Amino acid sequence: MSKSASPTVVGGFVIGAILLTVAAVLLFSSGSLFTKTYTVVAVFPGNVKGLAVGAAVEMRGVRIGSVSDIKILTDLKTKTVTVPVYFEIERSSMKDMAFQDLSDDELSKDEWEQEVEALVEAGLKAQLSLKSLVTGQMIVDVDFHPDAPIKLTDIDSRYLEMPTIETITDRVINKLRDLPLTELVSKAIRLLENIDQVVTSQEVRETLANMQQVTEDAHQLLTNVDAQVEPLSSSVKTTMDDISSLTRTVDGQVKPLSESAVAALNEAKNALSSIDDLVGKDSATRADLENALQALSRAANSRRNLTDYLEQPPEDLLKGKGY
Repeated sequence: MSKSASPTVVGGFVIGAILLTVAAVLLFSSGSLFTKTYTVVAVFPGNVKGLAVGAAVEMRGVRIGSVSDIKILTDLKTKTVTVPVYFEIERSSMKDMAFQDLSDDELSKDEWEQEVEALVEAGLKAQLSLKSLVTGQMIVDVDFHPDAPIKLTDIDSRYLEMPTIETITDRVINKLRDLPLTELVSKAIRLLENIDQVVTSQEVRETLANMQQVTEDAHQLLTNVDAQVEPLSSSVKTTMDDISSLTRTVDGQVKPLSESAVAALNEAKNALSSIDDLVGKDSATRADLENALQALSRAANSRRNLTDYLEQPPEDLLKGKGY
């Protein structure tokens, strides 16, 4: 007869299993079961491909929540499809310092929504962002875009709606869609045809042939110049050597010549000084010369008078006519 299991042992296993289950839940949920969150809804323009439940909601690279639900709403009248995205934002992750102290986590839903609405008025918006190029996984990126207009759909009045902006990819696609592609392609085709006509024209061929001839002539000219450079450089070197020798010779003659010139100038200065002494205003020699000149002048006058007297007629001399 088999022995029955002990109730104590069975109870211990049951309690241990419960504790392990609770520990596993706490471990894999990273404490999210005890994190207070608020639900926000957003309607993104365009396609939400790559976004899945559980995707991260980040702000400046910091995770502040996760996507909790994605719905598809159709309108048969307008034949439109709206895809609201619900995401949970941790209550303590986003705060406006003007409303609450950063250490205060006890905010009511109304207070929290009031803070988020103030952030939305300041330009806070949600945008889909590519997280991985390999998998194409998307995340929700929350940041300030004050220049973008606020667009709300009032899709679900139960939750606070956050305005959105289109992704960079959608923005590029819309820009390309607005381009007149048909006109641009037609212009491109005409441009290529004109280029082909220019390239294959006879004028271009002749120009290319002339350019080839000019290149050959230039090459020949450079060859001739190169052949003349070495003899010319030798002649220039010889000329420079002669000029250098002449300069040294002239430099050797300049000093003696300058000394001779100085001596001659000194002699001329002395001679001029002697002449000045002879003919100066107070010079005795000058006075003697002036007296001699005056005596010579008187003698000349007397001689002229005697000559005039002797030239008179004889009868005048006999009669005793004087002069």
